[in-house]
Amino acid sequence: MPALLPAVPARAAEVPTGRGAHRSDGTVESEVLRRQAALEQLADAITGVPEHRRATVPGYAGHTIDPRQGRLTLYWHGDVPARVAGLLERTPPGITATVRQAPYTLRQLRQARNRLVGAAVRGDADAVWNAAWPAADGTGLLVTYTPDTARRSALTGEQVAAHAAELAGVPVDAAPATAPTAASTRHSDASPWSAGAELRAPGDAFCTSGFGAWRGKTAVLLTAAHCGTSGTYKTGTGAEIGKASDSDTGLDITVINTNGTPSGRFYDGAWDNSAGYSKRVFGAGHNSVGGLVCSSGAMSGVHCGLKITKTEYAASVEGTWHTDMDIAERTDDRTIAVAQGDSGGPVFASINGGEDMQARGIIVAGGGQKAVCTPVAERTTCYDTVLYTPISPVIDKFGLSIA
Repeated sequence: MPALLPAVPARAAEVPTGRGAHRSDGTVESEVLRRQAALEQLADAITGVPEHRRATVPGYAGHTIDPRQGRLTLYWHGDVPARVAGLLERTPPGITATVRQAPYTLRQLRQARNRLVGAAVRGDADAVWNAAWPAADGTGLLVTYTPDTARRSALTGEQVAAHAAELAGVPVDAAPATAPTAASTRHSDASPWSAGAELRAPGDAFCTSGFGAWRGKTAVLLTAAHCGTSGTYKTGTGAEIGKASDSDTGLDITVINTNGTPSGRFYDGAWDNSAGYSKRVFGAGHNSVGGLVCSSGAMSGVHCGLKITKTEYAASVEGTWHTDMDIAERTDDRTIAVAQGDSGGPVFASINGGEDMQARGIIVAGGGQKAVCTPVAERTTCYDTVLYTPISPVIDKFGLSIA
């Protein structure tokens, strides 16, 4: 991919902050975001574990939230524990909660999903699905498949679903869909490093920096593993950031040991944010189906009002299976969700309806339907759906403290 147009270097520590960084599209009302924060706090209290460990909670099948209505729907297999029932009886003002019975627990559905992933990775003849994930209501699994692949295997959609259900041991619905596409390009950053800046990855690929963090006393920066798992990362103008120390291709995360320190901020606004507007990151949070998040990439800038539609999502992204991703989709046609070149960038959400933001994940890919690109750094492909690795398993895997 050719280099981006030159831009004025901007040091993260020197950039302006505040309301000037507000998005021009996709903005969500503060009251909706405050309700979302209350709903997510309730969901975290119910499960009592990080997002990627929810399957360890006995009886838990899933949950969804509706920030606009202030509603949480909890799906449970069997009797709801007294502790959980007590939390549901003491919901905050303006928040309602409903419990519905589910035929399967999340643990059962994750195990079933992983059987489908295993078959696809082995290359089993009829394992033509390119993604699989648990239904949030605990009723079974959903898979997608590439129609051309199914036809070459002489399979109809119904046969794909039937074969997947036989292997998984739970009900499966199947639908045709194209496989996700890796979203591998702000231009020049400097220490202290910020998320959402352009990276020149080993092999000269363009990607985006993820959140800065500390690993003990070592300052690191995250990005996507498909951008590169070894070698030196540089800025868009060629300044050395540091070397890749290790990675996890399943999570699609690479850790870069930086020459400098993380700023604890991410770039906001458009891709050509020459003023360098940024916002502070305050810790990490968990994702819920129905919640609203934002993405930030060096190729296409910031996009907000993205609705989480799937969690625990496993998919083949350009031939490599990734598990436990989350998916968010745009809610109107005035913006996009992600563009090729945004890989490795941050996904975040408001903590309290204001300017304080929380880390939620790292961009992996674009999917769904191709979208008309809003202003971007260079010619690229844009999508209405973003796939991202939630931040909690990344923190666990690499022993990080988000800056």
